[in-house]
Amino acid sequence: MVSPLLADTLVLVGLVGFYGGLARDLAPTTDLLDRRLGLGLSLGVYVAGGVAVLLSLATVSVKVWRMDGGTFAVSTSAVGFSLLFAVVFGLFFRFGVAVYAVLLRIGLNLPQR
Repeated sequence: MVSPLLADTLVLVGLVGFYGGLARDLAPTTDLLDRRLGLGLSLGVYVAGGVAVLLSLATVSVKVWRMDGGTFAVSTSAVGFSLLFAVVFGLFFRFGVAVYAVLLRIGLNLPQR
């Protein structure tokens, strides 16, 4: 069973990853409008990654601290949770990039390939 802490963290890491994906591709587009806005969104990708890492690290620490078991079980769980958060962040990051590409194609009325 998934604990509420783990579920909440997965949702937040996914949302932050989605924002990071949008910000990554939105930054060059907004750079045409205002350089400061483009710079802010470019830095937003790194901020999103940092927030996801810190949130994941804190959750893994709490989950491992609450575990009863040997060293191997604790370290295996820590690695497993870390990989889970990395995969969720990566998937939602790519999803954010894809959503932006679709919205840009619709907004600019570009033809389908």
